[in-house]
Amino acid sequence: MTVDFRSRSGEDIQQIDAAVFFGRTLPDLLREGEPYITPWLQANPPGPLTLEVDGQCWQLSWQGGKVHAAVGANATGLHVRLASEDFAGLLNDLYTPVTFFAGGNLDIPRGELGEFMDWWLVLRALLDRRMIHMPGAVSLEDTEGTALDLTRSFSIDDPIPEMRHFLETAGFLHLAAVFTEAEMEAIAADMDRFQGHYTEGDHKSWWATTASGERRLVRMQGFDQLSSASAQLLVNPRFQRIGEITGDGHRHSGLQDNNIEALVKPLDVVQGISDLPWHKDCSLGRHSYDCCSLTVGISVTGAGPGSGQLKVIAGSHRALMWPALISDPEKFALPIIELPTRTGDVTVHLSCTHHMSQAPTERERRVLYTGFRLPGQGVDSGDSSRARISRVREGAYRTVSQ
Repeated sequence: MTVDFRSRSGEDIQQIDAAVFFGRTLPDLLREGEPYITPWLQANPPGPLTLEVDGQCWQLSWQGGKVHAAVGANATGLHVRLASEDFAGLLNDLYTPVTFFAGGNLDIPRGELGEFMDWWLVLRALLDRRMIHMPGAVSLEDTEGTALDLTRSFSIDDPIPEMRHFLETAGFLHLAAVFTEAEMEAIAADMDRFQGHYTEGDHKSWWATTASGERRLVRMQGFDQLSSASAQLLVNPRFQRIGEITGDGHRHSGLQDNNIEALVKPLDVVQGISDLPWHKDCSLGRHSYDCCSLTVGISVTGAGPGSGQLKVIAGSHRALMWPALISDPEKFALPIIELPTRTGDVTVHLSCTHHMSQAPTERERRVLYTGFRLPGQGVDSGDSSRARISRVREGAYRTVSQ
């Protein structure tokens, strides 16, 4: 297998006229793509959709076991308004409905976001020739054909083929004792020392309010530029070995002056973002251009159910499903795995793996986040979408977290 899921490059981005798409392209996609959408639609029949693009309306409906497209608006059901640029971005896989929702410019005069997400699944399945996830479609087996032990922890010195198969299959890894307590104590000291270098509104930090009314610094970007202890971690052979696990050429590069981030997860956050609900890291778009990157969490302090641990949905990186905002992860019939860590442990998850961080209830957590990207992920003609997604992320998923 591989975790290089890229099927598009900047050269594939097209100007898409809505009238041409609905009149010519979509009928062909529907004829060829029924196997990708029909099983899911039969189990999850959606209501009708009116998609309005720059004042012109088209409609989609599921009737008699088929998707039907027509000119004009439906009198009932979901109604979504998009500018032509956003419509093209949606079809080009530069944006998702979550991009508009999190960015505060989602325009739905009638209906719910969830209905939009369902129709987005249909369009993505047709455009990407990828089946919408159905329970039981993803297997989680080892190289011998038996069920993976999803609670397994690895050592950074374990054989790479074993770690690679686990990561490719499950979408995550838990690496125990990669760094020492002394190394993490130096990081923790630097997190205290350099807090004064960040201020609200500096575009390099995130802030949150606790129940006591205190404003807390919760994310320090570009931390390696201040902390020599963090910079040393990034060139440590133990850290660099993580990028070798996939065999796909992942490199710790191209992170736009934000090589590593230092996070504090306080107790009782009531405003701002500290802990994210279920989401994929590609939930704002560009899956087919960038996935899968590796997201690496370095536990400066340990984490458990009461101290901000990570949870993942095993195998979700191989499933076309809502990329965020899911309220019932059990419906996908994929295992939900808790990843408790000790000081110096590392978690790795693919950018397509559904994950969430639990809000601390007993003690706060400290963690460093960084990652590895696939080769060739640099500047391309999708830079405008990268900039937009960056602005939404800078808003720290404020809307998503509420």
